[in-house]
Parts: sequence; C-alpha cells; structure tokens
Amino acid sequence: MSGSQDGTARGPLIRRLSSKDAAQLAPLLEAYRAEMYPASQTETPRQEAAAALLSSQTAEVMGGFLDGKLSAFAVFFDLPEAISNGRAGQLDDLYVAAGARGQRLAQRMVEAVAAIGRARGWVHLRWLVPEDNEAALRTYERFAKAASWKSYALWLGDSAPW
Repeated sequence: MSGSQDGTARGPLIRRLSSKDAAQLAPLLEAYRAEMYPASQTETPRQEAAAALLSSQTAEVMGGFLDGKLSAFAVFFDLPEAISNGRAGQLDDLYVAAGARGQRLAQRMVEAVAAIGRARGWVHLRWLVPEDNEAALRTYERFAKAASWKSYALWLGDSAPW
C-alpha cells in the first residue's frame, strides 16, 4: 500500500489486515474501546472480536505498522451511494495507539483507504469524528473538508456503551 515494507524508521507500512493479524489487533481494539467508552465493560474477549472483525464479509480493515508493530487500524465499508448511483466509502473506525500519535499515521491511513476508493470509483470517502475530539478534528482539517451533515445514533437493545 504505502510506506516501507516493514514499517521501520523509513516510514510506516499501511496494508490490509488478515486473520493472521488478529493477535496484534486485539490489544488495539481494547485500547480503542477504553478510550471511547471508559466506563464500559466487554464480555467478548478482544481476540474473538478481532477475529470476527477480520473475517467480516462486509468490513475491510487496514493496519498501520510502525517499527514492525501494528499501531493503528481503520475499518471501512464500500457502500452504494443513492444520490450519484455510484459507490462511496464509509470509514467507520480509525484508531491510532497513544504512543504512535503525532506521526501523521491517521492521515496516512485515510489516504490509503482513499486510494482504494479512487481505484473503485467512489464518489467520496466519509467518516464520523466525535465533536469533543479536538486532536482528531485538527488532524482531519489539515487534509479534508468537514461535511455539511450531522450524525445521529439510535442505540438498540442493551448494546449502548454507557
């Protein structure tokens, strides 16, 4: 995809993750959950969650490696786009480990997904950002334009994170 072959000091390696990456993805998923919803608890071991995500028939997962270590992930979808009668990308989750921040890894992850989208003819790539995540907002404003729509969520069943 991009970066060096092994994610060394020459730059990060960005590539699609496979089931072989589940053990490395599991702790990142746990760290992401803990940051997003600190009071939440999970009954599903992260290893199982990582395996399920990586074997999904609809989600695709990119990984960002620094010094050979998985340090970021991005989950995205290729979706029909009703207005254009084309396709669009939905970047559903993007997480960069605390120790890997400040190295433009998030931007490289978005650029890698955008490159896939260009090859597939997507109309656009869209993603959600919590309004109170000022660091993420500053990051994305460097290379993307804020959309004019607002996001809503309707939590169903007992799955609400709070």
